[in-house]
Amino acid sequence: MRECARRVLSWLFCIILWSNVVPLPSGLADGNAVAWAAGPEANVTTMEPAPAMQPASAAAPAEADAGGTGIFSRAMQGGFIVFTCLLILLSMSVVTWAVLIAKYVYLQRLAKSGEAFTKSFWDSRSLNDLNSRLAEYPYSPVREVFRSGYAELVRGSQLLGQVASSEIAVNAALDNINRALAKSKMFERRRLEKFMSMLAISASACPFIGLFGTVWGIMGAFEGIAKTGSASLAAVAPGISEALVSTAFGLAAAIPAVVGYNIFSARVRYLVGSIDGFTADFLNIVERYLVSDKPRSSVGSAPTAAVQSPLDSRI
Repeated sequence: MRECARRVLSWLFCIILWSNVVPLPSGLADGNAVAWAAGPEANVTTMEPAPAMQPASAAAPAEADAGGTGIFSRAMQGGFIVFTCLLILLSMSVVTWAVLIAKYVYLQRLAKSGEAFTKSFWDSRSLNDLNSRLAEYPYSPVREVFRSGYAELVRGSQLLGQVASSEIAVNAALDNINRALAKSKMFERRRLEKFMSMLAISASACPFIGLFGTVWGIMGAFEGIAKTGSASLAAVAPGISEALVSTAFGLAAAIPAVVGYNIFSARVRYLVGSIDGFTADFLNIVERYLVSDKPRSSVGSAPTAAVQSPLDSRI
C-alpha cells in the first residue's frame, strides 16, 4: 500500500513538473483541438512560443523597491507609534548595556577588595592595629562594616570603663554593636543592589513595549489591506515585517537584562554572605573581649604596661 501510494505521488509530481517546464501548444491552450489534430504541418502555423515568464520582482510596485528592505528601513516605515516604541527600546537597551558593564566592573572590584581586607583582618595583630591602617585599604562592604562596628565598640568600651561592668551593661554594649553592624550591612546591601531595578524594569517592560508596537503595526497593516481591498501576500508581508521589528527590538533589549540581572543577583548574594560571615566573626571577637574577666583598658587608647587589652593581642 505504501509502495503504491509512493508511486502515485511520484507520477503526480513528474506530471506537475513536466507541465510547468514544458509549455502546452497554443492550439491546445486556446482549445483549438482541430488545428492540433491536423498534423505537424498545421501545427507549425498554429503553435506560438509561450510568453516569457516575468520575474516576481518586476510585478511589484515601484514604491516597494524604493523603500528598502533593511531592518532600519522597515522601522522608519512603521509609523509614528512603532517608531516611538523603537526609540524607547533603543534607549532602554543602551542604558541596560551601560548598567551591565558598570555593574560587572563594580562588583568585581568589590569582591577583590573585600577578600583583601578580610585577609588583612585575620593577619592583623589587633583590631586597633587594623583600624589605624584602615585608610590604606580601598572601599569594600566589609571595610565599612568593620568601621561601624569598631566605632561602636570604642564607645561601648569607654562606657563600660566608667560604670560597673555588670552582665546587663555588657549585654547592652553587645546589642548596640550588633545594631550598628546590622545598620551598616543594610546600607551596604542597598549600595550593592544599586541599579538592579533598572535591569528588572528592562527585563519585564521591553518585551511588552515591543509587543505593543507589533500589535499597533499589524493594525495599521490590516487597515491598509481594507483600504486597498487586496489580501495578497505582497500586500500583507511589508506591514507585518515592519511591525515585527518592534518585537525583535524588545527581545534584544530584554534578554541581556534578564541574564545580567540573574548573574548580578547571585553575585550580590555572595557578597552579602561574605558580609554576614565577617559580621559573625567580628561579633565573636568583640564578645570574647567584653565578657573577658581581665581588666579592660579603653579600646581606642594605648594599653597600660600592667594590663594589655585582648584587642591589642593577636586576633
